[in-house]
Amino acid sequence: MTKQLHVISHTHWDFEWYFSTHESLIQLIYHMEEVMDALEKGDVDNYYLDGQLSIVEDYLNACPHQQHRLSALVESGKLKIGPWYTQTDQLIIAGESIIRNLQLGINLGKALGGVEMLGYVPDSFGQSVDMPKIYRGVGIDKTVFWRGLSTDVYPYREGRWQSDDGSDVTFYNIRDGYYVGGQLIYCDDAVALVSQVEKGCLSQDIALPLGGDQRYVDRNVKSRIEQFNQQLSEANLDVRLVESSYDALFDRLKAQDLPMDILSGEMIDGQVSKIHRSIYSSRADHKRLNDMLERRITLELEPLMALATRFGIGYQKELINNLWRIMTRNHAHDSAGGCNTDKTNKIIVERFEQVDQMSSAARDYLVRKIAESQPVLENGARLTLFNTLPFAREHTQNLTLSTKSAGFTLSTVSGEPVAFDVIAQSQHYNGSIQRDPKDNDPNGYYYQTEIAIRHSMPALGFTSLVIEETRDALTPIDEKATYLIENNRYRIEYTGGGLHLIDKDNERRWEYFLTARDGGDDGDTYDYSPPAQDWVIDLSFNHAECVTQCGALQQRLTLSGQWMLPENLEARSHRFADTQCDYVLTLTLQDGLPLSIEFDINNQVDDHRLQLVVNSPIETKESIADTPFGFVRRPHYQLQMADWRERGWKEEPCGIYPMINLVNVSDTATSLSVLAQGIKEYEVLLESPSQPSGKVALTVFRSVGWLGKPDLIRRPGIASGQQYKYIPTPDSQMKGHQIAKLALLLDDKFDAAAVNHASQRWSIEQPYYQAQSLNQFTNTLKYFVMHPLSNTVVDETSMLTVDAPSLVCSSIQYEDGAVFVRVYNPSEYAIEDAGTLQFAQDIQDAWETNLLNQPLHLLTISQNAIHFGKFRAKQIRTFKIALE
Repeated sequence: MTKQLHVISHTHWDFEWYFSTHESLIQLIYHMEEVMDALEKGDVDNYYLDGQLSIVEDYLNACPHQQHRLSALVESGKLKIGPWYTQTDQLIIAGESIIRNLQLGINLGKALGGVEMLGYVPDSFGQSVDMPKIYRGVGIDKTVFWRGLSTDVYPYREGRWQSDDGSDVTFYNIRDGYYVGGQLIYCDDAVALVSQVEKGCLSQDIALPLGGDQRYVDRNVKSRIEQFNQQLSEANLDVRLVESSYDALFDRLKAQDLPMDILSGEMIDGQVSKIHRSIYSSRADHKRLNDMLERRITLELEPLMALATRFGIGYQKELINNLWRIMTRNHAHDSAGGCNTDKTNKIIVERFEQVDQMSSAARDYLVRKIAESQPVLENGARLTLFNTLPFAREHTQNLTLSTKSAGFTLSTVSGEPVAFDVIAQSQHYNGSIQRDPKDNDPNGYYYQTEIAIRHSMPALGFTSLVIEETRDALTPIDEKATYLIENNRYRIEYTGGGLHLIDKDNERRWEYFLTARDGGDDGDTYDYSPPAQDWVIDLSFNHAECVTQCGALQQRLTLSGQWMLPENLEARSHRFADTQCDYVLTLTLQDGLPLSIEFDINNQVDDHRLQLVVNSPIETKESIADTPFGFVRRPHYQLQMADWRERGWKEEPCGIYPMINLVNVSDTATSLSVLAQGIKEYEVLLESPSQPSGKVALTVFRSVGWLGKPDLIRRPGIASGQQYKYIPTPDSQMKGHQIAKLALLLDDKFDAAAVNHASQRWSIEQPYYQAQSLNQFTNTLKYFVMHPLSNTVVDETSMLTVDAPSLVCSSIQYEDGAVFVRVYNPSEYAIEDAGTLQFAQDIQDAWETNLLNQPLHLLTISQNAIHFGKFRAKQIRTFKIALE
């Protein structure tokens, strides 16, 4: 059988990197002219536009007159586009974001004449364990990728890749990179090229991708193929090159009965290509912003918009789509990684800020619109508390209220008193401002009071409380110089310069359970790398000022102190700690929530990595971390660490790993889950490779000053990014305040759904609205007048309840009169009867859908509920419910 090399013309288009998206757009405009001209003239048969539609959208926004021309080429099959909106990172981006990315890309591609249903990720820094089920969920059954797969895991280029739920796709690994076909143009050794790309191939049909970063179309591809085929014929090799496409390649693979084994799991090994296994902490500010906004859109704004439809407020689908368009541009692999120039990173932050302002304004508008449509109370003012999660909540939350008097009480609408702790109170002025505050109107003052309150909240709904002002002033809880806080589960002590945790349930004491660790970083924006002369400093909280605030509902311990750290790598090499960095560490205990930790350090030094370390007594050799729709088990020590250099790996396979929001270590007695808001990197610290450990180190941030550097200890060889020029990135030194939010949850054993529920309760804010006119700036839009709804809104309501303890809800959306609820089973085990989805109003019809929200089959409705029934391990399912 003749061996065929399928020459596939394409470009790889990083729309931002060491250049900005604005600079890249200029090249794109002229590039598209050349590509369309080459396709129309027949210089190339077809051309793959990197599998992402955002660049097509940018081009058509700049050149709308070319849409008909472009669509004609797409419809003819010559210009191949999609299915992604952007080439997403898969390891630190939330699962809903990945689904929305594909939804945007597929829908836009179809509107332009057709979309390539190929999971094409030629440059993403690793492949998530969940991708096969996500691909299958949108109708994709094949994928092409480059990075992450080692021959120790799977020796061939072709195979079947399977998720834990049983979903699988055919894969092709372009092991030599998406640019290997450039040798067809630049070199004349056909035999050497064939010898290179045929290694590890099961099939006689082999991909030869012809393209590169922002690469022009090779208009001489036909003549070069002819020359190479002539060479191969003269060498008496039964090999020929053909101009082709990925569709044609996979059709040929499908027609052959290849002995493909099943590949499972994630792919994060740097054997044949760099994987950048420590990029998860580069530009930590980006990661924090992205995580906050992903949570806000999917678990606050979208459910709130769905709830608002019950009162006649239209669901703004295009507003949501625009938010996702902006967000997913920041999810492209370089953008998500933060391995860019400073000017590009500034644009990324600007996009996050745009989404932040739009999403918070939309949330605040809806909360106000609903609350101001409730009837005015005869006695007191209304306080409306919202819950955007699909299950009831009852735990402590902090609110800030505005009152004319310094005292007030809280009660339910029916008159039952509601207790609260007073955290702080301050006086403010709402009169016309004067140059001299002494001239202020003495009647223009009011009080802002921060309180902690615990009250039951209905699932996806709201309830009302009553604020009645009193003459008796409130007294905030005193801050005391004591050294312990406790609740019904934990006791935290600050003694001997350290923090100690007592697990009351297990009567177990964890000495110095939380510390910090600072070491040098001689790496770049792609990778952490220790300097040749490192000095790792174990930081304690010795000599910190300690104050506590202990109320009935909330207890808080705050440490304020300073660390002296080396100013730079030179100072570190001399073990000279010469620069002060102030920090504040706050631990908060609230019944019903995990132990919450907020850490703020004012970073004033360069080239270092700072980690918070949870020193648990747990002994284990593996960690568990969450993935887009489940979790994965990882060894603390990967066996290839022993000889990776000798074996020619491109990067050290160390125990630095990605996470979405949580990491867990467990033994037979205790399960510790560390929850995080925006921290995306962890490692378990080891005394020796064979020794078990439960010391979890989370990277708060890394400080580096270069986009790429060559010959790193962890990553030998050429520089990543731009190998021909040192590009400084002083902003990546992360000077100023760096804030980390994390929480600790102890259980007897790891329960994936329970931990995810706890993470949602802890990290998803509960919006609230106070009926008052004293402070017109509780949100930006409150200053402007607003009409109430035509129909009065009730005091309390719940739209729906997900009663399924073993499932996790990832999104609630609304479109065309129907609610879409997506849930998944995060565990390794199947569930026979997962629970119900209960609605408070009549259901007209219900369907199960795919991940594109397209109906698959009708469901049975029973008393305004649907029964989830069986769930496979790690399975994702989406439900469409049309309401009466």
